Amino acid sequence: MAFETPDAGSRPTRLSSAQSKEAAKKIEQISKQVLMLINNSQELLQKYLKYQGSPFGQPDLLPEPKKLTELPSPDLSKDVWLSLSDSERLRQNYVAYTFLTDFLSEVKSWQEDLNPNASDLLELLEKSAKQALGLRSNVASVMKILSFPMPLVPPSPALDASTAFRKKLKGWSVCQQYQDWLHRTQRDITVLMQRYPL
Repeated sequence: MAFETPDAGSRPTRLSSAQSKEAAKKIEQISKQVLMLINNSQELLQKYLKYQGSPFGQPDLLPEPKKLTELPSPDLSKDVWLSLSDSERLRQNYVAYTFLTDFLSEVKSWQEDLNPNASDLLELLEKSAKQALGLRSNVASVMKILSFPMPLVPPSPALDASTAFRKKLKGWSVCQQYQDWLHRTQRDITVLMQRYPL
C-alpha cells in the first residue's frame, strides 16, 4: 500500500552533521537490506506452503492466515500511519523483529518434527530468523544515533498451537506476518530516507 509521506515534524533537534550523515547511511543500508529480505520472504512462503500438505498446497482453499496478536500490527490505517513519530515508527519495528526472530525459530522447531526431511525449508527458516535479528540490530543502531529511547521488550510469548494442523496454520501466519512487516518497514524507511538524506 502506497501512502503519502508524513510531514517532517518529528525529526530530532541538535543532531550534528556527522550524526545526520551516520543516520542517513544506516537508513540507506536498512532500505537495501529490506528489499533483499522481501524477495527471500516470498521464497519462504512458497516453500512453507509446499511442504505442509493438503490443503496448504492449495492456498485458495484456505482462509487468510490470522494476524498474530502478539505483534504490533503492520497494517495501519492511513491516518494512524501518518501520525506516527519517527521514534514510534522505529519502536514498532524493533518490537516486531524481536518477536519475529523468536517466532521464526519456533516455527523451525515445529517443522523439524513435522517435516524433518525438508532441509531447504529448515535452512530458510533459520536464515530468516537470523536476518530478522540483523534487521532489528540495524533498527536499534538508527534509534541510538537519533537518541531515541530503546524499548523494553518483554520475553516473546509462546505461540499457541496444540496440534500438528494448528502448528502448520500458526507457522503460515508467522511467515506471512514476517513478509507483511518487511513491507511495512520498507514504507517506514522510505519516510526516514527523505528526512535524513545522504
